[in-house]
Amino acid sequence: MINSNKENKWLIGIDLDGTFLKDGIQGQRNYNLSKENIKIIKKVIDMGHKVAIITGRPWDQTKIIYDKLKFRTIVANYNGAHIHIPDDKAFIPVVYSMNKNILEKIFNEEIIKKAFNGVIIETINRTFTQEEGAHLAKKIMGVGTIYNYEKWKLGQKVPVDPQNTLIGIKLDVGIHPYEILQTLNRKYGNSMFFRLWDGRNNEENPWVILEINQKASNKGTALEYIASYYNIPLNRTIAFGDGMNDREMLLKASVGVAMKNSKGTIKTYAKDTTDYTNNEAGVGRYLEEFFNIKK
Repeated sequence: MINSNKENKWLIGIDLDGTFLKDGIQGQRNYNLSKENIKIIKKVIDMGHKVAIITGRPWDQTKIIYDKLKFRTIVANYNGAHIHIPDDKAFIPVVYSMNKNILEKIFNEEIIKKAFNGVIIETINRTFTQEEGAHLAKKIMGVGTIYNYEKWKLGQKVPVDPQNTLIGIKLDVGIHPYEILQTLNRKYGNSMFFRLWDGRNNEENPWVILEINQKASNKGTALEYIASYYNIPLNRTIAFGDGMNDREMLLKASVGVAMKNSKGTIKTYAKDTTDYTNNEAGVGRYLEEFFNIKK
């Protein structure tokens, strides 16, 4: 455990799924907050510290949690592609968009066409998917239904400059997902940021997700922006995460903390690890000790 100087104001950046939220039911939207986490976060805020949600989720899947916690701080959605304060009309949102023309070139890559298994293209106000994308939502994203989506099929023009794109990648076509990652990074890595979700595969879910954001958009840049906005130096920032989309945030924070339940290699990028999982209020218990909060 790394000790704090609790006399100074700190910024705490928290991921949601697998980190601050308890596990939910597969195929359903997860808003499963633990009472312990809620209680300790309230104490941390009462001490004068700032807590910000930094998530890959869109705002409509974050709002219920944000409201339950009674937050009024900046929130970062789409892995930092949409940074905003929901109830502050004076705050000008920061939005990072991908170039739709470059995205079309990616969709036209033969390696993508061969492994393609559905897509979800997300903007702040619009979502595009196709019938095959329903399994992406249910099996991977934990969402039973995508509401108000517009149909889009591979081969069509991309209609918007999106904030986030999720492509299902088949595992049974003779192409390793990391071969796809290397190919795309070589061709488009100067303008796009690619990552794979490779920790949720099972017999019912024989694919991985390729996630694409604009190059400058990641949770690390979001944490840095939020810290600057609240006039908190990076040496007084804590970040909690469990997946590869948290890597830049854990590296950027003074105290980057991986969850005990983290999958893959994310723990190698963290400076510390929680003693408890997301189902055991690992974030809250860590902060309780870090700030020496009395029970």
